[in-house]
Amino acid sequence: MSTSAMQTRITTLAGVLTLSVGLGAGCYDGVKGMGDQATDTATDDGNSDGGDDDDPIDAEPDTVPEPLAGRLTDTQYINTVQDLFGQPLTEQEVDWLPRDVPIEGSYSTSVETQFFNTQYVLGYAYIARSLSERLDPGALRTEFGGCDDASSACLEAFIDGLGLRVFRRPLTDDEQAQYLELAATIAGIDETTSDDVTRGVTQMMLQAPPFLYRMEAETDGEPGSVRRLSGWELATRLSYFLWLSAPDEELLAFAAGPDGDGDYDAAALPEQVERMLADARFSRTRHAFWGDYSLASVAAFGSVEPDLGEQLRESLLATFDRISGVGATALPLTALFDGNELVMTPQVAEIAGASSLGEGLQVYDVSQADERRGVLTHPAFLAAVGTTSFVGRGVFMTKRVLCQHTAPPPSDEDSAAEIEQTAQATEGMTPREASEFRFGLDPVCLSCHTQFEPIAYAFERYDMSGRYVSTDDEGRALFSDGVLPAFGDRPEIPFDSAPELLTELAARPELQDCLVENMMEYAAGARPSFAKEFLQVAQTAYQDDGQTFEALVRAIASNERLTLMRIVAQ
Repeated sequence: MSTSAMQTRITTLAGVLTLSVGLGAGCYDGVKGMGDQATDTATDDGNSDGGDDDDPIDAEPDTVPEPLAGRLTDTQYINTVQDLFGQPLTEQEVDWLPRDVPIEGSYSTSVETQFFNTQYVLGYAYIARSLSERLDPGALRTEFGGCDDASSACLEAFIDGLGLRVFRRPLTDDEQAQYLELAATIAGIDETTSDDVTRGVTQMMLQAPPFLYRMEAETDGEPGSVRRLSGWELATRLSYFLWLSAPDEELLAFAAGPDGDGDYDAAALPEQVERMLADARFSRTRHAFWGDYSLASVAAFGSVEPDLGEQLRESLLATFDRISGVGATALPLTALFDGNELVMTPQVAEIAGASSLGEGLQVYDVSQADERRGVLTHPAFLAAVGTTSFVGRGVFMTKRVLCQHTAPPPSDEDSAAEIEQTAQATEGMTPREASEFRFGLDPVCLSCHTQFEPIAYAFERYDMSGRYVSTDDEGRALFSDGVLPAFGDRPEIPFDSAPELLTELAARPELQDCLVENMMEYAAGARPSFAKEFLQVAQTAYQDDGQTFEALVRAIASNERLTLMRIVAQ
């Protein structure tokens, strides 16, 4: 039998058994080492009815969101494969991987916007086969099994070791038995070797739902109650939050706990968080969060040439990095709104009205510039969020920067007709004139527009490329003054310019609280709509820790919400 034919037969066997093994493993029935952690639940009165009596769960069930089984995003998948096997995907393998379609305004970690179709099934199968063919089987057995011989003990050790790393938890008894059955089936094919067995098992695990999805024991307990995560579940949440990848061996050792049963030592959690923050892989989360927060990760920068668009993206992310402490002392994140340093290339600096300091990325002091203050006036930020319209810029900033969540526009026929009529009536007006026209419309529309348009007034003089101008293309005067309405505890704030408004907002605790809410959404992959109590704790921790980027991440990574799950019915 040819090598190609043999490999195809092994792949088919792996695919058939993947379905039976993978789909039967989602609820952790029979997982070796789960211990009593999964039964540590809280009743509606907040008292624990299991687990450690010295560590009761005080959270009310409705403050903990129902769990969502998150598929690995394309970025998480690429990182995970590289970290597990020490080799990046090839260009061909990346082409086979279906790419996640970003939704403007959502974080790339969002589970709520994910979908799945047959292209994913085929892509994962192609990659699993290609990857297993080019990896060294002996090195795989040594790495994951600690041995490289033909004994049944070595095979079992390899299956257990690979399963722990790939599934991010120990295999269940049923899973182990089925992988051993697969191995025996492959070994029974004429002319197969132990290397073929290794490749077949590896292929199968890389196509299994417990690898492709971050699955938790969501039905293990009384529906509606709250339980603490097992160490394996917590380690997975932490690693995909802080590294966009799977847990490493040290994190899995923490997950196993002192007795190896998944009952982790909570006192050891801060040490793991600090270790992960210090690891080079943490740069992935920093880059991804700021890219999503500012839309730099998805912005087309359509009003400029492609090369300049990439310079805008690079400049903006480099500015976020500098504030975050990359190559410089980390600054409090108030610098997002009142900082005096922007990192730019010469072409981007020209848009900002600054004289070139030399080739490549340079740090520009904008403290003397009347029109620039903080990242929100960086040309790249304004170009990224301003590619739609004056209204779109206001909506984005209202939601992302102020955390004022507006209702979607009405979709009934009458409202749609009114929106179309308004668009026609305001065609040719300046942004300010069109806004004042909309403010005279039906109260239903007015209630939303008066919430998200006022902040856009401050940025009216910045064109779609982020350049500061005093007139539009037709020579009509533009303005930058306005009043930001009161909202919650925030008083009304009058302003004459964007820097003035941003300086006022930088002193408001609500903006820092909003950053915490954004980071919690990024970490959880869902809106933190049921987590007000946890948000308040995280906000306090962030404030007390110096308001740096690491303080922001640490406040979420150490928050109790990350350790809890609300049980759902089967």
